[in-house]
Amino acid sequence: MKKYINLNNVGKLALSFAIGAVSTAQAQSVSKFLLPDTNYTAISTEQERAMQQQRQQAARPDVSVAGTQLAKIPVANLTNTLYGQLNGLMVRQNNGQPGYGQASLYMRGRSTYDNNTIVCYVDGFQVDLSFYFQYLSPHEIEHITLLKDPVSLATFGMKGANGVLWVTTKRAKSSAFNIDAQVLSGVQQAIKLQKPYDSYQYANLYNQAISNDRYLMNGNQYRWSPQYTEAQLKAYQDGSGTNVDWLDEALKKNTPYTDVHVNASGGISDVAKYNLFLGHTAQNGLFDVPGSSAISTNSGLRRYSIRSNVDLKFFKIFEARIDLGGRIESYRQPLSHGSYDQAASFWRELTTYPNNIYPVKDPTTGNWSGNTLYPNNPVAQLHATGMHTSHDRTLQGNFFLKENLGFITQGLYLSQSVSFNTWTRVIQNKTATYARFYNGNQATSDKTTPITFGANTPYGQLTWRQSNIVAGYDRKFGDHDLSAAFNFYASDMIPDANEDATKLNYRFQNFGGRTRYVYNDRYQAELGFGYSGSDSYAPAYRWKFYPAASLGWVASQEDFLRDNTLISYLKFRGSVAKVGNDQTFQGRYLYQQYYRYVAGSVTGNNSLNYNNGISLGRLATENITAEQSVKYEFGVDLALLNKVNINVGWFKDNRSGIISKNNLVPGHLGYTGGDMLPFQNIGKVTNQGFEFGVSYRDQVGEVGLGLDLMGTYAKNKINYQAEIPNKNDFSNSTGRAIGTPLGLIADGFYQFEDFDAVGNLREGIAKPSFGPVQPGDIKYQDLDKNGIVDNNDITAIGNPNYPKFYYSFNLSVAYKGFDLSALFQGSAGMSVNLLDASYNQVVPFIGNRTIYPIAGNAWAYYPDQGIDTRNQATFPRLTTVSNTNNYRNSSFWMKNADFLRLRSLQLSYTIPEELTRQLHLKQLKVSFTAVNPLLWSSFYKEYGLDPETTSGYPGLKSYNMGLSLNF
Repeated sequence: MKKYINLNNVGKLALSFAIGAVSTAQAQSVSKFLLPDTNYTAISTEQERAMQQQRQQAARPDVSVAGTQLAKIPVANLTNTLYGQLNGLMVRQNNGQPGYGQASLYMRGRSTYDNNTIVCYVDGFQVDLSFYFQYLSPHEIEHITLLKDPVSLATFGMKGANGVLWVTTKRAKSSAFNIDAQVLSGVQQAIKLQKPYDSYQYANLYNQAISNDRYLMNGNQYRWSPQYTEAQLKAYQDGSGTNVDWLDEALKKNTPYTDVHVNASGGISDVAKYNLFLGHTAQNGLFDVPGSSAISTNSGLRRYSIRSNVDLKFFKIFEARIDLGGRIESYRQPLSHGSYDQAASFWRELTTYPNNIYPVKDPTTGNWSGNTLYPNNPVAQLHATGMHTSHDRTLQGNFFLKENLGFITQGLYLSQSVSFNTWTRVIQNKTATYARFYNGNQATSDKTTPITFGANTPYGQLTWRQSNIVAGYDRKFGDHDLSAAFNFYASDMIPDANEDATKLNYRFQNFGGRTRYVYNDRYQAELGFGYSGSDSYAPAYRWKFYPAASLGWVASQEDFLRDNTLISYLKFRGSVAKVGNDQTFQGRYLYQQYYRYVAGSVTGNNSLNYNNGISLGRLATENITAEQSVKYEFGVDLALLNKVNINVGWFKDNRSGIISKNNLVPGHLGYTGGDMLPFQNIGKVTNQGFEFGVSYRDQVGEVGLGLDLMGTYAKNKINYQAEIPNKNDFSNSTGRAIGTPLGLIADGFYQFEDFDAVGNLREGIAKPSFGPVQPGDIKYQDLDKNGIVDNNDITAIGNPNYPKFYYSFNLSVAYKGFDLSALFQGSAGMSVNLLDASYNQVVPFIGNRTIYPIAGNAWAYYPDQGIDTRNQATFPRLTTVSNTNNYRNSSFWMKNADFLRLRSLQLSYTIPEELTRQLHLKQLKVSFTAVNPLLWSSFYKEYGLDPETTSGYPGLKSYNMGLSLNF
């Protein structure tokens, strides 16, 4: 019988956590710093003892996922393959726009209200998440590891506090020639497009809204006074009136997606080996534009990737690696508003223009329709305004040399590596415009113009030079096992000076080290450190020391458990570390005094003159330095019957020194403007929680079974942020979770009985301070009981927009060449503020917007028309004018956004070997994959909105067929 045990050769591909940025080449030698992987395969019972010994070394909180696992989610952006794959990594979907679909990544929730961005390294060198990491192909990746162990992170110094994604690309495993390739093609669709009401429903509800606006204060009643006549309503109802579904007219239901890749590897024995990757990705957008013409285009992405990893050995002492990776990307999108980055404006008009304003084309002239109130015909914006194109080029070259110094003492080595990484972007705009016609007449001053080709303009450039020197030692003496590695890492990142001349080089250096001692495969101790320096701080505060320590006990190696048939493995581990975070949204060189231009100031002795000039700006903070994180972790790793692996851990992150504006500087110092207040290391946040992971592997006859279940719960609290104290403590953000929404507590709707005969609120009812109210408006609680509802009554009204609990489970079944896998991922404990997330859909009529079903059950009372929703209304009264009372942050608009999503479903079949041999192939496999096909959410069910992408370009689901071969 075969067992399913973790078989990824993590020893040979292990990450060297003893250093901050070390090439994976020397990591191959630091074989004691092992990590578990999520990629499993069947092995024989005779191998179990060896694998258990490996697992004793490998069990630690850092987790990995294989590139082959990520490839089961065929999407254009790598970040969208990471949902539920790495325990502790919380991934939030943004949108599906080609080239702009990067997901948000957080390790164990939020630990700082400043920059919480995770740091990424590819083959030992840091890369940018936006310009480099997100566009990697999973087919060129061996595995991705989430580093979250405090000792692992401390060795990165100022780069470790937010967690690290460590990416290892594929290398040749042997010198035998091998090719694997895949062709995948499918269709992508919007997960959800919530449509507004049609013209008939719009007109009916508009009549209700305009009548509400004619409320009789003297008499406390509503009078039915419709805008649309019965004849107009009948025309909309029978189809003779204008009723344009703008979403249907502008968007496709399906759009193609294609991905092709080839990996070729081979070599000459152990002297020289190579792995060559070639990839192509093509993704079209959802806009209904036929192909690409001179003046229009669909949105789209074309990507061509190449990577060459070469391994060399010579003179029995030296090892070398030469890694080259390049990528060319082209993006295009309609130029809807004279600027390439106006997607938000286009989607706002597409989703808010009413269906009854005009036909797509003027029926009299055949030209594009439009008028002064709704000038930008959404369909014409796609077809007749031109296009924006951008072309990116990326190149990374890594060069590594290692000297095995075993002739001096066994296990000693040195290595040196350098990396050169460049990214450039060139853009071109092709512009045009069109005349707008309404009822046969030109309605605006716009003229139809031919396409104008703009110049190819350099837009951005980034150059990154990095180097690393490592000294390591790895040796076993009987029952004693000692591993150590120390490194010096230097980074010089040159941002785009053309875009912003003030962007100076980012220079960073780090001395890192880690020593690990294991006695008798039972007792483990580790010491690590990072000593980092950044040029963002003054010389006296530029360098910081970050120590770390951990202890581990493999209880299953003790005599009382060594031969236990139930417990295959049991380990207890604990660690503590101090780590830094030099990423901040507040800018660089905060230790220097800044000045600002003042538009006008009154000066003079005898006569006063109004002059402009330079004035003192934000107050400098000489001792500003990197944010600090003290991390604690305790965990238990358990394996039962060599089938079930269980990992449970508790973690805590105490952040201090968060760079914050000191709002408590006394006003008598003259720093009265918010932009003049100094930034200081004063913020404090605590984030803590727990993680669990369960994996099960078994073979029942010819059926292989697998289950992976993981979850992370993280809760944070702002302990201090120099917040200006509010009148009432319940209005403060301090003491709450980062991003906790504040607002008023809604208490139903005002009813007629709340008003007297002349329309004033009765005595005893708190008076709102946000303008006049009338029946059907939202009523709020007067929390401080002073008889007035104002901003002093705001308090917490929901959860932040990121989850407290993030979980996933992956099911797999294999039988006679068939493999079925399903990845589910969910989030809980988060809220969505509809006013922030989907304002254009939840504020009907105001600003000439249309209306959506969310407002269909609005408060109304017109008994003569058979309308009375007073007791069951779920939306305030409709209005066509601005309403500052109803549309403000309150608990009424905060909605539970918990969800469970089927992220990936894949069914594959491997053709029997006897047939593939006849085709001179090693393996041939066909597969069907569905991405994001199902969603369970009360928010989705009730409001018709995706809880992750509530507005703008929608998130995508897709259905794909793939053909994979190996020869």
